[in-house]
Formats: sequence, C-alpha cells, structure tokens
Amino acid sequence: MNVQITRIDKSQKELFLNLYNLYLYDLSEFSGEDLLEEGKFDPTNTYLYLERAELHPFFIQYDGKVIGFVLVCSPPYVDDDVDYTVQELFLVKKYRGQGLAAQAVDLVFAQFQGKFKVEQLAYNRSAVSFWKKYYEHHHIEYVESEYSIEIENIAGSHRILSQTLIHARK
Repeated sequence: MNVQITRIDKSQKELFLNLYNLYLYDLSEFSGEDLLEEGKFDPTNTYLYLERAELHPFFIQYDGKVIGFVLVCSPPYVDDDVDYTVQELFLVKKYRGQGLAAQAVDLVFAQFQGKFKVEQLAYNRSAVSFWKKYYEHHHIEYVESEYSIEIENIAGSHRILSQTLIHARK
C-alpha cells in the first residue's frame, strides 16, 4: 500500500477545510455539534494550522489521492509534559479499516521524535479502538488518563481519553 503524508500548505486551504468539515461531520455524532446556518460546521481556528510553524498539518495520500489528514502540534500548543500531540486524525470512510491510518501514524512517528499525547472523545469507540490496537500492535507503552472538557459553542461536557506514549519510537 502506498501511503504518504505531505505537509499541507496555504494554497491547499480550501481542500483542507473541506476535509475538516467532513471530519467535524463525523465527530458531530459524539460532540453534539450542529451545523452553522450555511450548512457547514464551525472550523474555528483551524486555519492556524496553515500559519503557525509549531502546528504540523499533513494530508494523508494513498496512491496519489488525498484521503484524509493528520494534525500534529508542538510547543506551545501542547501540555508541558509532552513534545507533540496527534491532535486530529481523519480518513474518508471509504478508506477506513484497511490499515492506511496506521501507516500514516507510522510516518508521523518516524518524522517526529519525542513524547506524544493522543486524545479521543471517550464515546468515539472506533477512534479509541483504533489507537488501542495501534499501541498493542506496535508494542507502545502508554499511560492513560480521563478528564472532561467543554467545547466552545457546543453544549455540555465531553469525556476525553488521553494517552501519553512512553515509547513512541523504537
């Protein structure tokens, strides 16, 4: 399988925001987010990924086609005890369940060395399951915690599972 990650640049903003809207659509099942009046979800501050050197947005490509994205953050956009966070990971549904997301994560971990934190909405069972299987398959030790957050413009509190990876690379 020919999976690549390529850095997203400003000229690809429209494609990135379109995919991000699909991502928010998928997450709305767990976040409770509603559409804006124009029929899109609120991408508040997402554009910052294209403007800040500490934010690392990548398209996930398969056989030359963009099929999703992975967003990585570094200081000052991470907790003090980690070097990076995998902030968001998204694949178009057609490409899920084929090991492509795991290959993209492998490429991220090969590019960035250090201590990582990965978080999921606790009710997003497919995301939680993906990450747990990834850690098990790659023999990655992690420490898990759980906490609640409030998401701007979305009612209620949301449970978050967070894993800090002890050994992200071998």
